[in-house]
Amino acid sequence: MTDSTAPPWADDLFPFPTPPALRTLVDIAWQHAYPFYEENETYDYCLLESHFDFMFDLDMIPRPPEGCDCYPEFDERRQPSMPLYATPEFIPFGALGTGGYVGWLVPAPELGRLDHPVALASGHDYGVTLIGADTRDGLEFMLSWTLRRSREDEEPAPPEWRDKDTWLAQNQWLIDARAQRRNLIDRLATELDVHPDPDRSHPGSSWRDSVVVRDNEFDIAFDVPDGWRHENGDDGIGVLAPADAYADEEPYVSWQSSPFDLVLAAASQLLDDGHPASALLGLKDTFVNGPPCYFADLKPLWARAYRDLGRPGFAERLELMTLMYQGPCDCRNPHSYNL
Repeated sequence: MTDSTAPPWADDLFPFPTPPALRTLVDIAWQHAYPFYEENETYDYCLLESHFDFMFDLDMIPRPPEGCDCYPEFDERRQPSMPLYATPEFIPFGALGTGGYVGWLVPAPELGRLDHPVALASGHDYGVTLIGADTRDGLEFMLSWTLRRSREDEEPAPPEWRDKDTWLAQNQWLIDARAQRRNLIDRLATELDVHPDPDRSHPGSSWRDSVVVRDNEFDIAFDVPDGWRHENGDDGIGVLAPADAYADEEPYVSWQSSPFDLVLAAASQLLDDGHPASALLGLKDTFVNGPPCYFADLKPLWARAYRDLGRPGFAERLELMTLMYQGPCDCRNPHSYNL
């Protein structure tokens, strides 16, 4: 590759087409990283994974073009991360650098929608915080969040006791990096035709310094097709499915102090009766309200509910959660994990 223009990247980042607004972001990121390739003859994708070099941490990045050397070696796994405490319906496309993630809420991927609501998953507790009705709206909020953080950071400047020229010779890169990030923010805002504001919040959330605080009384609403039904869940997303995939009665949910074996029996019966949506809702709510050690016992029925609903990709995402919910079990309810 000798042309100074970065070659096009393949749209294989997610299990659905990349929404146009995020394509714009990835295009800018790819072009931002390409000069390093031209200078060093190797593709350093770490430039796209860290907001210290770019606007945001990107969770999924383009694979290097054919014939492009890459260091570190590129990971061919094309499965978005699973943040701690999130459920598979949350598909992250970026990280906050704080343990939290920004991503889409995709409750029913089989609908084939071209864009999705955007939310934050904190990585520290269950639930999600809605920040945009679609990708463009969500990126405008992320740009606002970036401007808010930048406003709270002091401009790099030499201390009074330091020689200014010496300090600049050693720290000019800090000033240049800050200016470069601001230029990238301005470029993305212009190309998306959005108007970020460091004081802008979204319904269902508010600001506490540079932290987005969720309104726990706010329920996220999805576009429900005719003949379908959405039930809110304790993960903040719930279940969206055909109406006949629900049973008439509420699913059984096990809390830390209530019998756990009943939720497995109830979910199994719901699945056998052809009501995977109700089974899924009960399993997910139990996951949120129970101890982490429940996950191993929930997973087989949880995966079956996804497969019965035609969502095998979500069943695969459960595998990414396995290592996060392994550990000693000291809960009061006997189950296979602690027997």
